[in-house]
Amino acid sequence: MADFSVQKITSTAKTEVTTTNSDLKSVVFSNVHGSNTTMVIDLWVTEQYGSDIEDTGININEALGYSSGTDSVTVTVDGTAATADLVGEKIWKDDGTLIGTCTARNSDTEIVFSGGLSQDVNNNDDLYIGIDHYFLNNVGIPGKSSLKLEENEFSFPPDSYKMWIMCDVCSSGNPLDITIRR
Repeated sequence: MADFSVQKITSTAKTEVTTTNSDLKSVVFSNVHGSNTTMVIDLWVTEQYGSDIEDTGININEALGYSSGTDSVTVTVDGTAATADLVGEKIWKDDGTLIGTCTARNSDTEIVFSGGLSQDVNNNDDLYIGIDHYFLNNVGIPGKSSLKLEENEFSFPPDSYKMWIMCDVCSSGNPLDITIRR
């Protein structure tokens, strides 16, 4: 017997798609609630345990480094500019050791870990993030239409990866409906 879950995407921000079961059969994206405006979506997964990571080009820029702890910490960085894309990302050392989750970006040279750092970091340590693996990239769903992906088109281990979506025009008045069949 099939089990369904439904989620509404009401923002243009990166949003986690709730997948709580490894036996996913299909997913349907429906643009049915608003005008005939086409919604452009990206759908991808990112590994959550530090084994599928890539160097951001961003480095710690503090001679004394930063100590682990649960207090919020603003970290000074250099190298590649820190962009808003880091917000919400788990940040790793090159060996796959979790540093923490970036919760804000103050500037090109400052990022914030409001939950603190799980590991000490040293000056010039490279910062890594999970590699994004796209199922859909810049795909338009016309108004009053749906797009269905079958199991073989989006298979991944949900216990290791999280699925994310971005929608260019989603809002509370014009949400994107996601229906997952298990």
